[in-house]
Amino acid sequence: MISEDCSFADFCRRFDTEQACADALFHARWPDGFRCPSCADSRYYRISTRRLPLYECAHCGLQTSIIAGTAMEGSSTSLTRWFQALFLLSQPSGISSLRLSKIIGVTYKTAWLISHKLRHAMQRADASETLAGTVRVQPFHYGSLFFLDSRQPLILGASVNEQNEPTHVKIKQPHPNHVDNEQRSVLRFGLDAFEKVHTDRQQVTHHTRADKSLPVFKRLQWFVGAWLNDTFNGIGAKHLQAYLDEFAFRVNLKLRSVPAFDALLGWCASTPTIIYKELTKDRPVLPVPWRMWGSRSKWRGRHLRLWTA
Repeated sequence: MISEDCSFADFCRRFDTEQACADALFHARWPDGFRCPSCADSRYYRISTRRLPLYECAHCGLQTSIIAGTAMEGSSTSLTRWFQALFLLSQPSGISSLRLSKIIGVTYKTAWLISHKLRHAMQRADASETLAGTVRVQPFHYGSLFFLDSRQPLILGASVNEQNEPTHVKIKQPHPNHVDNEQRSVLRFGLDAFEKVHTDRQQVTHHTRADKSLPVFKRLQWFVGAWLNDTFNGIGAKHLQAYLDEFAFRVNLKLRSVPAFDALLGWCASTPTIIYKELTKDRPVLPVPWRMWGSRSKWRGRHLRLWTA
């Protein structure tokens, strides 16, 4: 386990070789011992003639790479760099791809791809569990308070305890069809869609943005906006959901006092990789209302890029 107070320098000393990283990945992938992906047999031979070890099943002869079937599959980047990225993304503040590229010594494109593959694992973790028990749901906005065209409507949902404190959090972008584009507000059936997909639908209460009885929700809404702006200088609509799931992933682990690095490594070990083409494909996003473009569109365009770059 990696303690919360472990420094980056200490982490790098602990995982300074491919072998140390491969051993940790092995235990994260097979916590109960090796199991052949084909026949589930536990007997194997280790082949160490390549950069990364192969595990040959003693029963069926299938050879399995340590990174096959993981978020790292197909990558030529060293495991030591992958582990450094894992550590930095598991920290409370996260890290931008530009800063990550400089710290671990890779190109910006490689750092961006690694970051989003790790976020894909976080999204798998988020999708594995719905909000249960007493659930509160509230719409809010990310973006400018003054310019409607740069505001992104979002939905915050949380399971809460008897003190109205969150125990499990989700933050989602509604589908563009579930939003009033002129007002940039979530429609009622958008909240219903969130409830259907992300909750157990047992005890769900919807709140309006004007509700003053949820101070914890207000803090979470402020924190996620501040984090997106301070760490990334704003995030556009296309990739925003991945960053929201990253934020919720760390919040949920903190609420449960689970070490973030160990949890993220476990999900990376069990999440199949996602390719660049899939990460960059078009996604439905809100159009900019035509009435927003006028004599001041050039000035507004500069403001909009802060939030959509």
